[in-house]
Amino acid sequence: MKSFLFTTDNDRGGVILCNLDTLEEAVDYLHIRFKGVVRVEQGKDYWTEQSGFVYLNPPQDDPPPEQG
Repeated sequence: MKSFLFTTDNDRGGVILCNLDTLEEAVDYLHIRFKGVVRVEQGKDYWTEQSGFVYLNPPQDDPPPEQG
């Protein structure tokens, strides 16, 4: 289980504890569940209406297969 903090445009919000794995999934879910979501955080990573997704350590693509 992971937790996500969220804020709405009327300065309300809270914490959601759920089985969602990614910040992207949480943003999608919270937009469906609550009206006016403007910020969602997971650790130091976050999403805002103005900035979009911001990652302290961006997700890494799988390394290319070894040649040889």
